[in-house]
Amino acid sequence: MAAAVQRLRTSVAPMVRVTHPYFLRLTRLISPFGNHQLWTEMIHANAFSRAQMHLDPAKLSSKLPLHEIEEFSAGVVVQIASASPPDAHEAVRQLIKLRVRNINLNCGCPSRNVQMGSFGAIMMKTPQLVADVVDQMCTAARGTGCQISVKCRIGVDEDESPEFLQRFLSAVVGQRRHADELPVSIVLHARRAWLQGLSPKQNRKIPELNYERVHEMARRFTNTSFVINGGIDTVDSVVEHLAKVDGVMIGRKIGDDPWFLSQLDQHVYGIPAHAVPSPSDVLARYVRYGDEMHARYGARYSALSEPLYRLFAGRKNKALHIRLNEARSKAKRDAGLHQDAKYSVSFSELVLEAVHNAEMDLRQQQDSLESSGDVSHLPSKELHIAEA
Repeated sequence: MAAAVQRLRTSVAPMVRVTHPYFLRLTRLISPFGNHQLWTEMIHANAFSRAQMHLDPAKLSSKLPLHEIEEFSAGVVVQIASASPPDAHEAVRQLIKLRVRNINLNCGCPSRNVQMGSFGAIMMKTPQLVADVVDQMCTAARGTGCQISVKCRIGVDEDESPEFLQRFLSAVVGQRRHADELPVSIVLHARRAWLQGLSPKQNRKIPELNYERVHEMARRFTNTSFVINGGIDTVDSVVEHLAKVDGVMIGRKIGDDPWFLSQLDQHVYGIPAHAVPSPSDVLARYVRYGDEMHARYGARYSALSEPLYRLFAGRKNKALHIRLNEARSKAKRDAGLHQDAKYSVSFSELVLEAVHNAEMDLRQQQDSLESSGDVSHLPSKELHIAEA
């Protein structure tokens, strides 16, 4: 059954300060089989329509996964935010020029800053505005092969009724019935959004999950593709939802443990275990990518290092974190304190030195435990940073 599942039915959710281009590159190295859609962090449409980010290669490379767009355009989704139909239209137009093939409108973020900009989850209260924005996005995408989607919640504040959600969906996708109109898919977070009193983090945990509401909408809007999101963190739950909706989006589970993608590869998509890349292979490929991004776009070592803290867990992560921070600080001192100074070592050299020193620290911990007679010593594989 696993081998029968079509590609791109699972997605890495957009996560602020997580799904930046460097993390998305890491996920592609862990899972190079093209099975999962990769979503960017939310980018305001103004970045294209007014700030013209598309004309600044360095800034663009820090926001868009350019490697993945070039190699895997069908699997990259760029999420934008906008309450302005013209701005959204221009953002889509510029993104298509950059070969982006999937663009999503964020109507689910409940943060206070987002609300102050009149976009995100608060837009669910004005479904006609969302419909107008989506219509302009579709107009810009028509005839290009680019797919448009909307990510939203099942309710906002006190209103979590099926009627509220159905009215919203009817406005956004229900009117797009003509053959020449671009279909719009829906990514539905199975929690309501509380716009007052809860932080974004609390909004991911406190509102009760209602998966059945998502399944109900998928049954009602049979001509619309639905992806379910919210609290899904096991292979079994992914398989269960795939039997009822078109796709499953996973967020914090992958943010905390990107190796979960390899479990999905094996148990959902039928990839044999021997084909899954090893941690050492992923690390080697990632540091070479880091060298390229630094040389081409001036990517900061601190930003390139951040995904590595998610690659390992437990003692390994702690040891590497300490040594990597030390190595970056030393390289910066050696290069000089002025802003335009170049690092004295490459990113790959810096990381591999940090890995070596972290492994030495782990061995010292092992020796200390053994000398004290502590039987709870580290397993052999825990002494090597990049060993599974």
